[in-house]
Amino acid sequence: YLGDAYHSIGDDNKSDESYQKSLDLIPDNIIVLNNYSYYLSLREKDLEKAERMSKQCVELSPGQSTYQDTYGWVLYKLKRFAEAKEWLEKAVNADSKSPVILEHYGDVLYQLDQKKEALEYWRKAKNTGGDSELLNKKVGEGVLYE
Repeated sequence: YLGDAYHSIGDDNKSDESYQKSLDLIPDNIIVLNNYSYYLSLREKDLEKAERMSKQCVELSPGQSTYQDTYGWVLYKLKRFAEAKEWLEKAVNADSKSPVILEHYGDVLYQLDQKKEALEYWRKAKNTGGDSELLNKKVGEGVLYE
């Protein structure tokens, strides 16, 4: 998708514009809905729109871990941690090998003052291939970094 290509080179405006044009043509394109909402959440931009789109994804494909993760992550960015935990837990149960999902779950556990469990999930994320600088700091220091 063109929106993904623009995102990968850091052109957020063209990325958003491309995603929106895609949705204007095919409003229930689940891949566009998911990716657009996730990239908005990473930038903490238009989070209400991101929530609507990611919720639509879990309604269209209820058991899909990627969509559960995105919806949970958007809720996390909205600081609705209890709801985020529910969705991220579903994502972990559906895919316990995704470093991104495991790290997100660790982050929400940390926010809910379950620090020991958070560290456990950050370690699992690292052990399944996660290798970002932030994840390494979380595992090394046992503290949330964003």
